[in-house]
Amino acid sequence: MLPRSSFQQNGLSRGNIDTTSPQLANIISYPLFDKTGYIERINEIQALGVKFVICGGRSEIGKVAIAGKGCVSLVLRAKSQKNEMCALKIRRLDANRSNMEREVELNKIANSVGVGPEVFGHSKNIILMEFVEGLSIIDWITRDDNAADPKIVLSILLDIMEQCYLLDTIHLDHGQLSHLDRHVIISNSYKVTLIDFESSSTRRRTSNVTCAAQSLLLSGFISRRINDVLFLQNKKERLIEKLQLYKSCQTRASFDKLLYLLLE
Repeated sequence: MLPRSSFQQNGLSRGNIDTTSPQLANIISYPLFDKTGYIERINEIQALGVKFVICGGRSEIGKVAIAGKGCVSLVLRAKSQKNEMCALKIRRLDANRSNMEREVELNKIANSVGVGPEVFGHSKNIILMEFVEGLSIIDWITRDDNAADPKIVLSILLDIMEQCYLLDTIHLDHGQLSHLDRHVIISNSYKVTLIDFESSSTRRRTSNVTCAAQSLLLSGFISRRINDVLFLQNKKERLIEKLQLYKSCQTRASFDKLLYLLLE
């Protein structure tokens, strides 16, 4: 039998919910409730020192709003016993992997060069990490008035590219930056954070700079908005040339040639 909850609300649940609340049972044991899987995950969540879950976000499971939903895990906002705001990443029961160890390892590799949210702790099925507050880059571009400010847009563009270059230097390929609309978060102070390293690899050739540049500079909605703000339309052929040079020789010198072109 599941524990009782003192949190009752009509409609979509919002606010703080105790981790043992029945309202979270189908999230902790997603996509189909399994008592063994549920108990295992509850024990892990409590061992990691999670105080409660804070409902809210772009996704919904039942009547509970959560921060995110992917093919491997669900993400909830949570508070730790240390009163830190955290992201609680819970492995789905139908995930194509048996644990979260590899993702933690890859995220920590990114952390070693100051990229990605910090990992606070983990277990077999759970990752407790820094919660990155902000908007996805596509939401920022469409909602924030400052997305029309060339100085701010250029600063964000250079920051993304620099972080991608750092990942290239440590031979960690993110794997999803050709579709970076949901993998780049921009805070209210315009801090940029790359997220979601679950598909990353240290075994394949790195293409972080070139993949991100495809979305930021060459094709798609985001690139069109950036090109309009920074007047890059006439630089497209030279940008492709610099990217091809970087692709063949991933050095700081070849990367800087790309940056110099953006700064002209």
